[in-house]
Amino acid sequence: MMLLELNDNELSKLIDKMARDILISTSSTESRCCKSETRGLMIARSYEDYVYAVNICKLAFLLITSTYCPYCHMFRPVFAKVAQLNTGKAVFIEVNADYMPEIAWSYNVFSTPAIVVLVNGKPIDVIIGYVPFDNFNNYVNEILNKFGCSNT
Repeated sequence: MMLLELNDNELSKLIDKMARDILISTSSTESRCCKSETRGLMIARSYEDYVYAVNICKLAFLLITSTYCPYCHMFRPVFAKVAQLNTGKAVFIEVNADYMPEIAWSYNVFSTPAIVVLVNGKPIDVIIGYVPFDNFNNYVNEILNKFGCSNT
C-alpha cells in the first residue's frame, strides 16, 4: 500500500510539472510578436510570398517601391538596416509595385516609396517618400513599443 501511495505522489508531481511546462510554453508563444524568426528584409516576388510574409508577425512594415524610382533606391538600404536591427520583432517586406500593382492599389498607394504599417494584416499608417535613417528607426521603435513588440 505504501508503494502505491508513493507512486501516486510521484505521478502527481510529474503531472504538475508537465502542466507548468505547458503553461509556460503557451504563455511565451502568445507574447511573441512573430511566429517564426525573421531576419532582415524579405522581398515578396509573388502574391503568395507577400501573404506569407504579412502573416509571420503581428507587426509588418511593407515597403512599396518601383523600378525607376530614385528615392526607392535611396531608401531601400535604410529600410534594410532598420529591418536588421529589429530581427524577430516585426517583419519587413519589400514589394515592387511595377510587378504587383494590386498590392499597392489595395492600400491606395500611388507614389513610391511608401511604407505601409500593418498590425495583424490591417493597415494602421502609411508614410510616403524618403525617410532618413534616424527618423525611420525612431518611428519603428515607437510602433514596436506601442504594440508590445520591442522586447521580443
